[in-house]
Amino acid sequence: MKKLYQISLIVLSLFMVACTDNPLETIEGTGWQKERNIISILVEGQIGTAVIERDFDDAKIKIFAKEENIADISKVEIKNIELSHGATTINKAGTTLDFSSGASTIAIMSGAGETLNWEVSLLPFVSDLEGDWYIGEIGLYADMWSWESWGWEKYEKINNYLPELSPELDNILSFTVEGADENGNPFGTYEHKPGNDGLYGSFTDANQGWNFNERFRKIPTGSGTWLRDFERNKVIITDENRRVYELDLEVFVDTKEVSIKAEVLYQSELFNWDEQAWAYEELAHMSKSMWYRLTREYVPQAGNDIRSLTVANQVGDATIDAGNKTVTVVIEDNGTDISAIEITGLDVSFAASSNKTVGQILDFSGDYSTEITVTSEAGEAVVWTINLELDIDVSDVSLAGTWSIDDIGVYADLFTWESWGWEKNELLTNYLPNASTELDNTITFVVIGKDAQDRPYGTYENNAGTDGAYGNFVSDDASWPETDFNSRYRKVPTGTGTWILDGETVTITDGGGTDFVLTLEVKTGSTIALSADVEFLSDQFDWDVQNYSYEETAHMSKRMWYNLSK
Repeated sequence: MKKLYQISLIVLSLFMVACTDNPLETIEGTGWQKERNIISILVEGQIGTAVIERDFDDAKIKIFAKEENIADISKVEIKNIELSHGATTINKAGTTLDFSSGASTIAIMSGAGETLNWEVSLLPFVSDLEGDWYIGEIGLYADMWSWESWGWEKYEKINNYLPELSPELDNILSFTVEGADENGNPFGTYEHKPGNDGLYGSFTDANQGWNFNERFRKIPTGSGTWLRDFERNKVIITDENRRVYELDLEVFVDTKEVSIKAEVLYQSELFNWDEQAWAYEELAHMSKSMWYRLTREYVPQAGNDIRSLTVANQVGDATIDAGNKTVTVVIEDNGTDISAIEITGLDVSFAASSNKTVGQILDFSGDYSTEITVTSEAGEAVVWTINLELDIDVSDVSLAGTWSIDDIGVYADLFTWESWGWEKNELLTNYLPNASTELDNTITFVVIGKDAQDRPYGTYENNAGTDGAYGNFVSDDASWPETDFNSRYRKVPTGTGTWILDGETVTITDGGGTDFVLTLEVKTGSTIALSADVEFLSDQFDWDVQNYSYEETAHMSKRMWYNLSK
Protein backbone atom coordinates (compact mmCIF):
# COMPACT_ATOMS: atom_id res chain seq x y z
CA MET A 1 0.00 0.00 0.00
CA LYS A 2 2.85 2.36 0.88
CA LYS A 3 4.57 1.70 -2.47
CA LEU A 4 1.30 2.41 -4.35
CA TYR A 5 0.97 5.79 -2.54
CA GLN A 6 4.50 6.86 -3.54
CA ILE A 7 3.86 5.94 -7.21
CA SER A 8 0.69 8.08 -7.18
CA LEU A 9 2.62 11.13 -5.92
CA ILE A 10 5.21 10.78 -8.68
CA VAL A 11 2.54 10.57 -11.38
CA LEU A 12 0.73 13.62 -9.97
CA SER A 13 3.96 15.65 -9.94
CA LEU A 14 4.72 14.80 -13.57
CA PHE A 15 1.20 15.84 -14.53
CA MET A 16 1.60 19.27 -12.85
CA VAL A 17 4.94 19.93 -14.55
CA ALA A 18 3.43 19.04 -17.89
CA CYS A 19 0.64 21.61 -17.37
CA THR A 20 2.95 24.53 -16.33
CA ASP A 21 5.98 25.75 -18.30
CA ASN A 22 7.42 27.59 -15.21
CA PRO A 23 5.69 26.87 -11.89
CA LEU A 24 7.74 29.64 -10.12
CA GLU A 25 6.97 32.29 -12.72
CA THR A 26 4.51 34.19 -10.45
CA ILE A 27 7.30 34.66 -7.91
CA GLU A 28 10.35 35.02 -10.10
CA GLY A 29 8.69 37.12 -12.79
CA THR A 30 7.61 40.79 -12.75
CA GLY A 31 3.86 40.45 -12.57
CA TRP A 32 3.85 40.97 -8.83
CA GLN A 33 5.96 44.15 -8.99
CA LYS A 34 3.26 46.80 -8.73
CA GLU A 35 5.23 49.63 -7.06
CA ARG A 36 5.73 52.87 -9.05
CA ASN A 37 7.27 55.07 -6.37
CA ILE A 38 10.06 57.59 -6.48
CA ILE A 39 12.01 57.08 -3.27
CA SER A 40 14.33 60.07 -3.63
CA ILE A 41 15.50 62.53 -6.26
CA LEU A 42 18.25 65.13 -6.55
CA VAL A 43 18.44 67.60 -9.44
CA GLU A 44 20.77 70.36 -10.49
CA GLY A 45 20.59 73.35 -8.13
CA GLN A 46 18.38 71.51 -5.64
CA ILE A 47 18.64 72.58 -2.02
CA GLY A 48 17.49 70.26 0.71
CA THR A 49 15.47 67.07 0.43
CA ALA A 50 12.65 66.79 -2.08
CA VAL A 51 9.14 66.58 -0.62
CA ILE A 52 7.52 63.41 -2.02
CA GLU A 53 3.76 62.94 -1.62
CA ARG A 54 1.49 60.24 -3.06
CA ASP A 55 -2.21 59.56 -2.58
CA PHE A 56 -2.98 56.56 -4.80
CA ASP A 57 -2.49 57.88 -8.36
CA ASP A 58 -2.07 61.49 -7.23
CA ALA A 59 1.74 61.63 -7.10
CA LYS A 60 3.61 64.89 -6.58
CA ILE A 61 7.14 66.00 -5.81
CA LYS A 62 8.26 69.44 -4.64
CA ILE A 63 11.88 70.36 -5.29
CA PHE A 64 13.33 73.54 -3.84
CA ALA A 65 16.14 75.37 -5.60
CA LYS A 66 17.57 78.78 -6.38
CA GLU A 67 16.89 79.28 -10.09
CA GLU A 68 19.81 81.67 -10.42
CA ASN A 69 22.08 78.71 -9.68
CA ILE A 70 20.62 76.66 -12.59
CA ALA A 71 22.25 77.17 -16.00
CA ASP A 72 19.18 76.36 -18.14
CA ILE A 73 15.75 76.04 -16.52
CA SER A 74 14.55 74.02 -19.53
CA LYS A 75 17.32 71.47 -19.08
CA VAL A 76 17.70 70.73 -15.39
CA GLU A 77 19.87 67.69 -14.95
CA ILE A 78 18.80 64.81 -12.72
CA LYS A 79 21.79 64.07 -10.48
CA ASN A 80 20.31 61.03 -8.78
CA ILE A 81 16.97 59.22 -8.66
CA GLU A 82 15.96 56.17 -6.63
CA LEU A 83 12.86 54.11 -7.50
CA SER A 84 10.92 51.35 -5.78
CA HIS A 85 11.96 47.76 -6.52
CA GLY A 86 11.37 46.72 -10.10
CA ALA A 87 10.27 50.16 -11.30
CA THR A 88 11.88 51.90 -14.29
CA THR A 89 11.87 55.31 -15.97
CA ILE A 90 13.42 57.01 -18.94
CA ASN A 91 14.25 59.95 -16.63
CA LYS A 92 17.44 58.46 -15.31
CA ALA A 93 20.40 60.21 -13.71
CA GLY A 94 22.07 62.35 -16.35
CA THR A 95 18.85 63.15 -18.22
CA THR A 96 17.15 66.52 -17.90
CA LEU A 97 13.76 67.93 -16.97
CA ASP A 98 12.09 71.02 -18.43
CA PHE A 99 10.89 73.38 -15.70
CA SER A 100 10.12 76.32 -17.96
CA SER A 101 6.51 76.23 -16.76
CA GLY A 102 7.54 75.58 -13.16
CA ALA A 103 6.70 71.87 -13.33
CA SER A 104 7.66 68.74 -15.22
CA THR A 105 6.59 65.08 -15.37
CA ILE A 106 8.40 61.84 -14.64
CA ALA A 107 6.72 58.61 -15.78
CA ILE A 108 7.43 55.57 -13.62
CA MET A 109 6.64 52.09 -14.93
CA SER A 110 6.22 49.22 -12.51
CA GLY A 111 7.61 45.78 -13.16
CA ALA A 112 4.09 44.70 -14.03
CA GLY A 113 3.99 47.28 -16.82
CA GLU A 114 1.73 49.86 -15.16
CA THR A 115 2.68 53.54 -15.49
CA LEU A 116 2.28 56.41 -13.00
CA ASN A 117 2.99 60.01 -13.92
CA TRP A 118 4.63 62.06 -11.19
CA GLU A 119 4.18 65.82 -11.23
CA VAL A 120 7.47 67.47 -10.24
CA SER A 121 7.37 71.14 -9.22
CA LEU A 122 10.43 73.37 -8.96
CA LEU A 123 9.89 75.94 -6.21
CA PRO A 124 12.07 78.80 -5.00
CA PHE A 125 14.15 77.77 -2.01
CA VAL A 126 13.67 79.82 1.14
CA SER A 127 16.12 78.80 3.85
CA ASP A 128 14.88 78.67 7.43
CA LEU A 129 18.24 80.21 8.30
CA GLU A 130 18.75 82.71 5.48
CA GLY A 131 18.58 86.40 6.30
CA ASP A 132 19.30 88.64 9.28
CA TRP A 133 18.78 87.49 12.84
CA TYR A 134 18.86 89.32 16.15
CA ILE A 135 20.21 87.65 19.27
CA GLY A 136 17.29 87.20 21.63
CA GLU A 137 19.06 85.15 24.29
CA ILE A 138 22.38 83.51 25.09
CA GLY A 139 21.79 80.67 27.51
CA LEU A 140 23.32 77.62 29.13
CA TYR A 141 22.09 74.32 30.48
CA ALA A 142 23.67 73.08 33.72
CA ASP A 143 23.22 69.53 34.97
CA MET A 144 23.48 69.77 38.76
CA TRP A 145 23.74 66.04 39.47
CA SER A 146 20.31 65.30 38.02
CA TRP A 147 21.05 61.58 38.33
CA GLU A 148 20.87 61.94 42.12
CA SER A 149 17.54 62.08 43.96
CA TRP A 150 18.50 65.54 45.26
CA GLY A 151 19.92 66.81 41.97
CA TRP A 152 18.38 69.32 39.62
CA GLU A 153 18.74 70.95 36.21
CA LYS A 154 19.14 74.63 35.48
CA TYR A 155 18.66 76.88 32.46
CA GLU A 156 20.23 80.31 32.79
CA LYS A 157 21.02 83.36 30.69
CA ILE A 158 24.81 83.54 30.57
CA ASN A 159 24.84 87.34 30.73
CA ASN A 160 23.23 87.08 34.18
CA TYR A 161 26.56 85.58 35.29
CA LEU A 162 28.86 87.42 32.88
CA PRO A 163 27.63 91.01 32.45
CA GLU A 164 30.37 91.83 29.93
CA LEU A 165 28.56 89.53 27.48
CA SER A 166 25.58 91.92 27.31
CA PRO A 167 26.86 94.02 24.34
CA GLU A 168 26.34 90.90 22.19
CA LEU A 169 22.58 91.14 22.67
CA ASP A 170 22.09 93.81 20.00
CA ASN A 171 24.28 92.07 17.43
CA ILE A 172 23.07 90.71 14.09
CA LEU A 173 23.84 87.32 12.51
CA SER A 174 23.43 87.19 8.72
CA PHE A 175 23.23 84.02 6.60
CA THR A 176 23.28 84.38 2.80
CA VAL A 177 22.56 81.35 0.58
CA GLU A 178 24.89 81.01 -2.41
CA GLY A 179 24.19 77.47 -3.54
CA ALA A 180 24.02 73.83 -2.55
CA ASP A 181 26.51 70.97 -2.48
CA GLU A 182 26.12 67.60 -4.21
CA ASN A 183 23.84 66.43 -1.39
CA GLY A 184 21.48 69.40 -1.65
CA ASN A 185 22.84 71.08 1.48
CA PRO A 186 22.71 74.88 1.19
CA PHE A 187 25.84 76.91 1.80
CA GLY A 188 26.77 80.55 1.72
CA THR A 189 28.37 83.43 3.55
CA TYR A 190 28.06 84.22 7.24
CA GLU A 191 28.51 87.47 9.12
CA HIS A 192 28.28 88.29 12.82
CA LYS A 193 28.02 92.07 13.04
CA PRO A 194 28.07 94.22 16.21
CA GLY A 195 24.97 96.26 16.98
CA ASN A 196 24.56 99.97 17.52
CA ASP A 197 27.13 99.98 20.31
CA GLY A 198 29.78 98.65 17.90
CA LEU A 199 30.79 95.96 20.39
CA TYR A 200 30.93 92.20 20.66
CA GLY A 201 30.22 90.62 24.01
CA SER A 202 32.89 88.92 26.08
CA PHE A 203 32.30 85.81 28.16
CA THR A 204 34.12 87.44 31.07
CA ASP A 205 33.68 89.21 34.38
CA ALA A 206 36.68 91.43 35.02
CA ASN A 207 35.66 92.11 38.62
CA GLN A 208 35.70 88.38 39.39
CA GLY A 209 38.70 87.63 37.19
CA TRP A 210 36.63 85.13 35.15
CA ASN A 211 37.32 84.44 31.48
CA PHE A 212 35.20 81.82 29.70
CA ASN A 213 35.68 82.95 26.10
CA GLU A 214 37.37 79.70 25.14
CA ARG A 215 34.56 77.67 26.70
CA PHE A 216 31.53 79.56 25.39
CA ARG A 217 32.58 81.40 22.21
CA LYS A 218 30.81 78.88 19.97
CA ILE A 219 29.34 81.49 17.61
CA PRO A 220 32.25 83.21 15.84
CA THR A 221 32.48 86.95 15.39
CA GLY A 222 33.23 88.57 12.05
CA SER A 223 32.58 86.86 8.73
CA GLY A 224 32.97 83.40 7.26
CA THR A 225 31.02 80.68 5.47
CA TRP A 226 28.29 78.28 6.50
CA LEU A 227 26.79 74.96 5.43
CA ARG A 228 23.47 73.45 6.46
CA ASP A 229 23.83 69.68 6.93
CA PHE A 230 20.26 68.38 6.64
CA GLU A 231 21.14 64.77 7.40
CA ARG A 232 22.74 65.60 10.77
CA ASN A 233 20.59 68.73 11.35
CA LYS A 234 23.64 70.88 11.92
CA VAL A 235 24.94 74.26 10.86
CA ILE A 236 28.67 74.29 10.17
CA ILE A 237 30.28 77.75 10.34
CA THR A 238 33.86 78.32 9.24
CA ASP A 239 35.33 81.64 10.37
CA GLU A 240 37.94 83.83 8.68
CA ASN A 241 40.73 81.84 10.34
CA ARG A 242 39.29 78.55 9.02
CA ARG A 243 38.21 77.47 12.47
CA VAL A 244 35.15 75.23 12.18
CA TYR A 245 32.14 75.47 14.52
CA GLU A 246 29.57 72.64 14.37
CA LEU A 247 26.23 73.66 15.85
CA ASP A 248 22.91 71.89 16.34
CA LEU A 249 19.97 73.69 14.76
CA GLU A 250 16.42 73.80 16.11
CA VAL A 251 13.68 75.63 14.21
CA PHE A 252 10.64 76.95 16.10
CA VAL A 253 7.99 77.25 13.40
CA ASP A 254 5.33 78.81 15.65
CA THR A 255 7.52 81.68 16.86
CA LYS A 256 9.65 81.91 13.70
CA GLU A 257 12.77 81.64 15.82
CA VAL A 258 15.78 79.35 15.62
CA SER A 259 18.24 78.09 18.19
CA ILE A 260 21.84 77.21 17.40
CA LYS A 261 23.39 75.13 20.14
CA ALA A 262 26.79 73.68 21.00
CA GLU A 263 27.96 71.20 23.59
CA VAL A 264 30.51 72.23 26.22
CA LEU A 265 32.76 69.94 28.22
CA TYR A 266 30.95 68.63 31.31
CA GLN A 267 33.32 68.29 34.28
CA SER A 268 31.19 67.62 37.34
CA GLU A 269 34.10 65.74 38.91
CA LEU A 270 35.94 69.09 39.19
CA PHE A 271 33.16 70.75 41.17
CA ASN A 272 34.67 72.52 44.18
CA TRP A 273 32.37 72.22 47.17
CA ASP A 274 34.41 74.83 49.01
CA GLU A 275 33.81 77.38 46.26
CA GLN A 276 31.12 79.77 47.44
CA ALA A 277 30.47 81.16 43.94
CA TRP A 278 28.08 78.62 42.48
CA ALA A 279 27.75 80.77 39.38
CA TYR A 280 31.43 80.05 38.71
CA GLU A 281 30.92 76.31 39.14
CA GLU A 282 27.94 76.30 36.79
CA LEU A 283 29.97 78.16 34.18
CA ALA A 284 33.25 76.28 34.59
CA HIS A 285 32.22 72.69 35.30
CA MET A 286 28.48 71.98 35.46
CA SER A 287 27.29 73.41 32.13
CA LYS A 288 26.65 70.88 29.36
CA SER A 289 25.50 73.04 26.48
CA MET A 290 25.01 76.64 25.44
CA TRP A 291 22.85 78.27 22.79
CA TYR A 292 21.94 81.42 20.94
CA ARG A 293 18.22 81.96 20.41
CA LEU A 294 17.77 84.03 17.25
CA THR A 295 14.75 86.17 16.39
CA ARG A 296 13.69 87.98 13.24
CA GLU A 297 12.62 91.03 15.21
CA TYR A 298 14.80 92.82 17.71
CA VAL A 299 13.80 92.01 21.31
CA PRO A 300 14.31 94.98 23.65
CA GLN A 301 16.35 94.05 26.69
CA ALA A 302 14.49 93.64 29.99
CA GLY A 303 17.37 94.23 32.40
CA ASN A 304 16.96 97.11 34.88
CA ASP A 305 19.65 96.33 37.44
CA ILE A 306 22.39 98.44 38.96
CA ARG A 307 25.63 96.61 38.19
CA SER A 308 27.96 98.91 40.10
CA LEU A 309 27.89 102.25 41.91
CA THR A 310 30.64 104.46 43.30
CA VAL A 311 30.37 107.83 45.03
CA ALA A 312 32.82 110.45 46.26
CA ASN A 313 34.91 109.40 49.28
CA GLN A 314 33.67 105.81 48.98
CA VAL A 315 35.41 103.08 50.95
CA GLY A 316 35.45 99.63 49.32
CA ASP A 317 32.92 98.29 46.84
CA ALA A 318 29.21 98.89 47.03
CA THR A 319 27.09 96.01 48.33
CA ILE A 320 24.39 95.20 45.78
CA ASP A 321 21.32 93.14 46.70
CA ALA A 322 19.67 92.48 43.34
CA GLY A 323 16.75 90.60 44.89
CA ASN A 324 15.71 93.46 47.16
CA LYS A 325 16.88 96.19 44.75
CA THR A 326 19.17 97.84 47.28
CA VAL A 327 22.72 99.19 47.11
CA THR A 328 24.77 100.10 50.18
CA VAL A 329 27.78 102.41 49.89
CA VAL A 330 30.24 103.26 52.66
CA ILE A 331 32.04 106.61 52.67
CA GLU A 332 34.78 108.12 54.80
CA ASP A 333 33.70 109.68 58.10
CA ASN A 334 35.19 113.09 57.35
CA GLY A 335 32.27 115.42 57.91
CA THR A 336 31.04 115.28 54.32
CA ASP A 337 27.62 116.81 53.70
CA ILE A 338 25.47 113.71 53.17
CA SER A 339 22.87 115.76 51.32
CA ALA A 340 25.32 116.28 48.44
CA ILE A 341 27.21 113.06 47.65
CA GLU A 342 28.52 112.98 44.07
CA ILE A 343 28.13 109.90 41.86
CA THR A 344 31.54 108.97 40.44
CA GLY A 345 30.53 105.75 38.70
CA LEU A 346 27.25 104.07 37.75
CA ASP A 347 26.78 100.97 35.59
CA VAL A 348 23.31 99.63 34.83
CA SER A 349 21.99 96.71 32.77
CA PHE A 350 22.76 96.62 29.07
CA ALA A 351 20.66 99.15 27.12
CA ALA A 352 18.98 100.38 30.33
CA SER A 353 18.89 104.01 31.48
CA SER A 354 18.71 105.70 34.88
CA ASN A 355 17.44 108.98 36.25
CA LYS A 356 20.88 109.63 37.75
CA THR A 357 24.20 109.85 35.95
CA VAL A 358 27.86 110.26 36.84
CA GLY A 359 28.53 113.72 38.24
CA GLN A 360 25.05 114.18 39.67
CA ILE A 361 24.30 114.44 43.39
CA LEU A 362 22.63 111.98 45.75
CA ASP A 363 20.85 113.35 48.83
CA PHE A 364 21.06 110.99 51.82
CA SER A 365 19.73 113.44 54.39
CA GLY A 366 16.44 111.53 54.72
CA ASP A 367 17.04 108.36 56.76
CA TYR A 368 20.50 108.00 55.15
CA SER A 369 18.98 106.65 51.97
CA THR A 370 17.90 107.84 48.56
CA GLU A 371 16.62 106.32 45.32
CA ILE A 372 17.75 105.73 41.74
CA THR A 373 15.26 104.63 39.08
CA VAL A 374 16.56 102.27 36.39
CA THR A 375 14.47 101.72 33.25
CA SER A 376 15.05 98.77 30.94
CA GLU A 377 15.22 99.12 27.18
CA ALA A 378 11.79 97.46 27.15
CA GLY A 379 10.44 100.32 29.28
CA GLU A 380 10.07 98.64 32.69
CA ALA A 381 11.23 100.90 35.53
CA VAL A 382 12.49 99.74 38.93
CA VAL A 383 13.27 101.95 41.92
CA TRP A 384 16.51 101.05 43.69
CA THR A 385 17.12 102.11 47.29
CA ILE A 386 20.62 103.45 47.88
CA ASN A 387 21.74 103.24 51.52
CA LEU A 388 24.63 105.23 52.98
CA GLU A 389 26.97 104.20 55.79
CA LEU A 390 29.99 105.96 57.28
CA ASP A 391 33.28 104.15 57.65
CA ILE A 392 33.57 104.19 61.42
CA ASP A 393 34.71 101.72 64.04
CA VAL A 394 31.53 100.02 65.24
CA SER A 395 33.26 97.55 67.54
CA ASP A 396 32.22 99.69 70.51
CA VAL A 397 28.60 99.92 69.33
CA SER A 398 27.06 96.94 71.08
CA LEU A 399 23.74 97.47 69.32
CA ALA A 400 25.14 97.08 65.79
CA GLY A 401 24.17 94.05 63.72
CA THR A 402 21.25 91.74 63.08
CA TRP A 403 19.56 90.10 66.03
CA SER A 404 17.13 87.23 66.50
CA ILE A 405 14.28 87.53 69.00
CA ASP A 406 14.68 84.86 71.68
CA ASP A 407 11.65 85.80 73.74
CA ILE A 408 9.37 88.65 74.81
CA GLY A 409 9.01 88.97 78.57
CA VAL A 410 7.11 90.97 81.15
CA TYR A 411 7.70 91.88 84.82
CA ALA A 412 4.64 92.09 87.11
CA ASP A 413 4.66 93.67 90.58
CA LEU A 414 1.92 91.92 92.52
CA PHE A 415 1.70 94.17 95.60
CA THR A 416 5.32 93.73 96.70
CA TRP A 417 4.81 96.59 99.17
CA GLU A 418 2.56 94.31 101.14
CA SER A 419 3.97 91.59 103.37
CA TRP A 420 2.03 89.02 101.37
CA GLY A 421 2.87 90.49 97.94
CA TRP A 422 5.21 89.02 95.32
CA GLU A 423 6.80 89.79 91.95
CA LYS A 424 6.80 87.77 88.78
CA ASN A 425 8.74 87.48 85.50
CA GLU A 426 6.74 85.82 82.73
CA LEU A 427 6.89 85.25 78.99
CA LEU A 428 4.36 87.64 77.54
CA THR A 429 3.58 85.10 74.82
CA ASN A 430 2.17 82.79 77.51
CA TYR A 431 -0.52 85.38 78.11
CA LEU A 432 -0.82 86.65 74.54
CA PRO A 433 -0.06 83.72 72.15
CA ASN A 434 -0.69 85.89 69.09
CA ALA A 435 2.52 87.76 69.89
CA SER A 436 4.48 84.58 69.07
CA THR A 437 4.56 85.43 65.36
CA GLU A 438 7.16 88.06 66.28
CA LEU A 439 9.61 85.40 67.45
CA ASP A 440 10.90 84.51 63.96
CA ASN A 441 11.62 88.16 63.15
CA THR A 442 15.07 89.72 62.98
CA ILE A 443 15.97 93.21 64.17
CA THR A 444 18.81 95.02 62.43
CA PHE A 445 20.68 98.10 63.62
CA VAL A 446 22.99 99.53 60.94
CA VAL A 447 25.50 102.11 62.15
CA ILE A 448 25.65 105.13 59.87
CA GLY A 449 27.90 107.34 61.96
CA LYS A 450 28.36 109.25 65.20
CA ASP A 451 27.10 112.74 65.92
CA ALA A 452 28.96 115.65 67.51
CA GLN A 453 28.29 114.16 70.97
CA ASP A 454 29.86 110.85 69.82
CA ARG A 455 26.47 109.16 69.88
CA PRO A 456 26.16 106.37 67.29
CA TYR A 457 23.14 106.48 65.00
CA GLY A 458 21.85 104.66 61.98
CA THR A 459 18.99 102.78 60.38
CA TYR A 460 16.67 100.26 61.96
CA GLU A 461 14.55 97.41 60.63
CA ASN A 462 12.22 94.95 62.33
CA ASN A 463 12.00 92.40 59.55
CA ALA A 464 9.03 90.00 59.53
CA GLY A 465 10.27 86.41 59.51
CA THR A 466 9.34 83.47 57.31
CA ASP A 467 5.67 83.78 58.28
CA GLY A 468 5.68 87.37 57.00
CA ALA A 469 3.88 88.57 60.13
CA TYR A 470 4.52 90.74 63.16
CA GLY A 471 3.30 89.87 66.63
CA ASN A 472 -0.19 90.94 67.62
CA PHE A 473 -0.57 91.72 71.33
CA VAL A 474 -4.18 90.54 71.46
CA SER A 475 -5.79 87.87 73.64
CA ASP A 476 -8.08 85.20 72.22
CA ASP A 477 -9.75 84.75 75.61
CA ALA A 478 -13.20 86.27 75.19
CA SER A 479 -13.72 86.21 78.97
CA TRP A 480 -11.16 88.98 79.42
CA PRO A 481 -12.76 92.40 79.90
CA GLU A 482 -10.13 93.80 77.53
CA THR A 483 -8.30 91.88 74.78
CA ASP A 484 -6.25 94.34 72.67
CA PHE A 485 -2.95 95.32 74.31
CA ASN A 486 -1.00 96.55 71.28
CA SER A 487 -0.85 100.11 72.58
CA ARG A 488 0.51 98.79 75.89
CA TYR A 489 3.19 96.40 74.60
CA ARG A 490 4.23 97.55 71.12
CA LYS A 491 7.44 99.14 72.44
CA VAL A 492 9.66 97.83 69.63
CA PRO A 493 8.36 99.25 66.34
CA THR A 494 7.67 97.24 63.21
CA GLY A 495 9.07 98.10 59.79
CA THR A 496 11.96 100.48 59.24
CA GLY A 497 13.21 103.66 60.81
CA THR A 498 16.25 105.28 62.41
CA TRP A 499 17.91 105.03 65.81
CA ILE A 500 20.34 106.87 68.05
CA LEU A 501 22.09 105.48 71.12
CA ASP A 502 22.79 107.76 74.08
CA GLY A 503 24.53 105.78 76.80
CA GLU A 504 22.11 102.96 77.62
CA THR A 505 19.10 104.66 76.05
CA VAL A 506 18.24 103.87 72.45
CA THR A 507 15.60 105.94 70.70
CA ILE A 508 14.02 104.36 67.63
CA THR A 509 12.03 106.57 65.29
CA ASP A 510 9.69 104.63 63.03
CA GLY A 511 8.70 105.48 59.47
CA GLY A 512 5.79 107.57 60.73
CA GLY A 513 7.96 109.72 62.98
CA THR A 514 6.94 108.13 66.31
CA ASP A 515 9.72 107.77 68.89
CA PHE A 516 10.16 104.57 70.90
CA VAL A 517 12.50 104.96 73.88
CA LEU A 518 14.10 101.76 75.16
CA THR A 519 16.83 100.78 77.59
CA LEU A 520 19.72 98.72 76.24
CA GLU A 521 21.18 96.03 78.47
CA VAL A 522 24.28 94.27 77.15
CA LYS A 523 24.40 90.79 78.64
CA THR A 524 27.20 89.18 76.60
CA GLY A 525 28.94 89.87 73.32
CA SER A 526 26.09 88.11 71.51
CA THR A 527 23.05 88.76 73.73
CA ILE A 528 21.27 91.99 74.62
CA ALA A 529 17.89 93.07 75.94
CA LEU A 530 15.73 96.02 74.91
CA SER A 531 13.28 96.99 77.64
CA ALA A 532 10.66 99.66 78.26
CA ASP A 533 8.37 100.67 81.10
CA VAL A 534 4.64 100.01 80.85
CA GLU A 535 2.05 101.88 82.84
CA PHE A 536 1.52 100.32 86.28
CA LEU A 537 -2.23 100.28 87.07
CA SER A 538 -2.46 98.39 90.36
CA ASP A 539 -5.27 100.69 91.49
CA GLN A 540 -7.44 99.12 88.74
CA PHE A 541 -6.85 95.56 89.93
CA ASP A 542 -10.25 93.87 90.06
CA TRP A 543 -10.39 91.36 92.89
CA ASP A 544 -13.66 90.01 91.54
CA VAL A 545 -12.29 89.04 88.11
CA GLN A 546 -10.55 85.92 89.43
CA ASN A 547 -8.28 85.93 86.32
CA TYR A 548 -4.73 86.68 87.40
CA SER A 549 -3.36 86.33 83.84
CA TYR A 550 -5.60 89.14 82.71
CA GLU A 551 -4.73 91.31 85.71
CA GLU A 552 -0.99 90.78 85.25
CA THR A 553 -1.29 91.64 81.56
CA ALA A 554 -3.64 94.61 81.90
CA HIS A 555 -2.73 96.26 85.22
CA MET A 556 0.10 94.72 87.23
CA SER A 557 2.92 94.64 84.66
CA LYS A 558 5.57 97.32 85.11
CA ARG A 559 8.11 96.52 82.41
CA MET A 560 8.48 94.46 79.24
CA TRP A 561 11.52 93.42 77.18
CA TYR A 562 12.82 91.71 74.08
CA ASN A 563 15.74 89.33 74.62
CA LEU A 564 17.89 89.36 71.46
CA SER A 565 20.83 87.26 70.34
CA LYS A 566 23.18 86.90 67.37
